[in-house]
Amino acid sequence: MDIPTVKESEAIKTAMQVINERGYGIAFVLGAEDHLVGVVTDGDIRRAILSGISLQSPISEMMNTTPIKMYESWSEEQLDEFLRSPEVSNKIPKLGPLIFPVVDEEEKIVRFELAYRDGRRHRPISQAALRELGIPKKILVIGGAGYIGSVLVRMLLAEGFNVKVMDSLIYGDDGIRELYTSEDMQLIVGEVTNLVNIVEAMKDVDAIVHLAAIVGDPAGQTNPKQTLQVNYFSTSVLVDIAKYLGIQRFIFASTCSVYGFKEHKCTEVEPTNPLSLYAETKIMSENVILEKDTEGFCPTILRFATAYGVSPRMRFDLVVNLLVAKATMEGRITVFGQGMQRRPFAHVRDISRAIITVLKAPTDAVCGEIFNVGSEKHNLSIMELAETIKMAIPESTIEKVEEKEDNRSYSVSFDKMEERLGFTPKESMSEAIAEIREYIGQERIEDYKDKKFSNYATLKEQ
Repeated sequence: MDIPTVKESEAIKTAMQVINERGYGIAFVLGAEDHLVGVVTDGDIRRAILSGISLQSPISEMMNTTPIKMYESWSEEQLDEFLRSPEVSNKIPKLGPLIFPVVDEEEKIVRFELAYRDGRRHRPISQAALRELGIPKKILVIGGAGYIGSVLVRMLLAEGFNVKVMDSLIYGDDGIRELYTSEDMQLIVGEVTNLVNIVEAMKDVDAIVHLAAIVGDPAGQTNPKQTLQVNYFSTSVLVDIAKYLGIQRFIFASTCSVYGFKEHKCTEVEPTNPLSLYAETKIMSENVILEKDTEGFCPTILRFATAYGVSPRMRFDLVVNLLVAKATMEGRITVFGQGMQRRPFAHVRDISRAIITVLKAPTDAVCGEIFNVGSEKHNLSIMELAETIKMAIPESTIEKVEEKEDNRSYSVSFDKMEERLGFTPKESMSEAIAEIREYIGQERIEDYKDKKFSNYATLKEQ
């Protein structure tokens, strides 16, 4: 096994390169006689950079000089006792293993092992174990209090990830308020356009999920200048800072709206056809992110189908949620025109599962890739959607109304994510409709048109 080592006299930049090349998140620092004198992690390097240390400075200025290590001469009983001791086991992440150097009597590294919190060890180290090691442990979710973010954060915490949320709370904190007491969740209230907020949020994280945006065509047109600032310019800055700090994983939330109008099913290589400022800013962001796909930086673009389903930060300005609310509270399902325009749909929980799938995937499977996220069976026309809702709420009626100006119509292929990453959606449209109806009753929703349930209405008021 190739041991990631650097000399204590070498520059921090060299350690950064070794860590990126090996993919273990750590490098062992050797003294003049090749004995172990310290360790340095990617997190150590980020903290050093943020404190003002130059990348040309020697590693000895910022390395951990008291690394946890095991000795080759120890018996199995001694090793087990060592790993189970609180001072050691508490430093092992909940998710995945931690690397331990094994040294001889001269403090020279013989090998390294992977150890888990429950005392398990990997020796020899398998490729599967190394893939686990590559899974980021602390995730920054930008926009983590939003419709998708508040679902994703809960799923990440349930899986054992440590989560940092950065959000402006423009739509309130309903989505994450109950998580404030969690030891594994930290909230930074800040704007994605504020450099101080961004740098603070990026401290000590292994991966970034960028969800923050002015989302949706109507909301995007409310203040075009702000939409460009939030959706595009801030993304470019985020990527530059992430690269500088050596944060390898970067997942960007894009949209299937970039396909605009297509008469055939769209794959990820389909030329885009954005028909709104919102979609244009997503394409611009995709381009600037993929241009910066270099060694040591692993961006992934996820083009989400139109989201639906119950979320702690609920929205009723999304077509499925809106039509279910109308059917439940008014007894009617309104369809513009003939309802022949097509859309792909994805449940908010499936979208969150897709993000976690990418976080856990080997970097070579996701770096620089674009994936459509949604369900093949949920490529529906608006009329087909209305009929599905009526079947679930038979007392409602479908009403055709004068057509609004919306030229989008497209169906999308989701084969790539299934074939490459083994991801398939789990959620059922009919079950989601029932869940939304139940939510309306349980929460005693009196007015689904209240601005707190609408991105557009909130932004327009502000």
